[in-house]
Amino acid sequence: MRVAWFDAEDWETEFLQDKTDELDIEFFEVPLNPRTAEKAKDFDAVTVFVESKVNKEVIKEIDVDYIACRSTGFDHVDIEAAENNDVSVFNVPRYGGTTVAEHTFGLILSLSRKIYSAIRKVDDGSFDHQGLRGFDLKGKTLGVIGTGTIGKNVIRIANGFDMNVIASDPCPDKETADELGFMYVSREDLLKKADIVSIHCPLTDGTEHLISEEEFELMDQSVLINTSRGKIIDTEALIKALENNNVRAVGLDVLEEECYFEDDLEYLGQLKQKCDPEVILEDHILLDREDVLVTPHNAFNSQEALERIEETTLKNLTEKENSVV
Repeated sequence: MRVAWFDAEDWETEFLQDKTDELDIEFFEVPLNPRTAEKAKDFDAVTVFVESKVNKEVIKEIDVDYIACRSTGFDHVDIEAAENNDVSVFNVPRYGGTTVAEHTFGLILSLSRKIYSAIRKVDDGSFDHQGLRGFDLKGKTLGVIGTGTIGKNVIRIANGFDMNVIASDPCPDKETADELGFMYVSREDLLKKADIVSIHCPLTDGTEHLISEEEFELMDQSVLINTSRGKIIDTEALIKALENNNVRAVGLDVLEEECYFEDDLEYLGQLKQKCDPEVILEDHILLDREDVLVTPHNAFNSQEALERIEETTLKNLTEKENSVV
């Protein structure tokens, strides 16, 4: 099988060198999108990371049998178009269970103890702790929206901090709830009761803007964490919630419109066709706020997680596991 490996990094070439006897792989540093689709012609499969945008036009042009996403989320692939063109799509469902959960608590601790503000103060030459008072996690209520692998690991870590945990999920896992000592509640109750709300659900038609104005009105000076997908939160409503003090602080690894974080200046000129300019502006408003901490979609990024992605992607291509279409 000939595979075009897009979004490739140097370390991947070396890591995969002795593991690809069944595959003939050609590596491309660029993401797969309408401008680079020509590179994927005459291949049987492509594998992509989240920077790639595999829309209907790309799927028609590349004419492959398989698309392997090196991520859990696959919203950067037009699934309907893939299905209509008899293209199988695979993902990596469990690589980041530990990694993303640990990053989640990195954001929580950075906000609860104002670590980033403290570091900036020291960088400015001041050891004054004025304005840096934080709060303990012990005894606080953590609300986890989505109790898949990542959500469950977040709960395990929260137990180590002696936090009280409540959770919301359309498919509750009562056995794990008993094992880890948390309680399932409605999403409305969770938003009312949680001191910290952490989101761990996939982006679907049903979860887009899952947390919007109505949901924010239920919150009372809560801390909000999102390491899942940016579009799950209505950015305009989040800004209002910060201004109204329904939300006291926010930790985000994802933003609603991430397509403007693009190195290619030619591609930036096409943003008007690809992104919502109003949401881009709202994202920048968030970036400028003292009570918002943003990391660059980096929660997945540990060496161990990346190696799990590579191994699973190879298995998806050779053994056809983890098919989403």
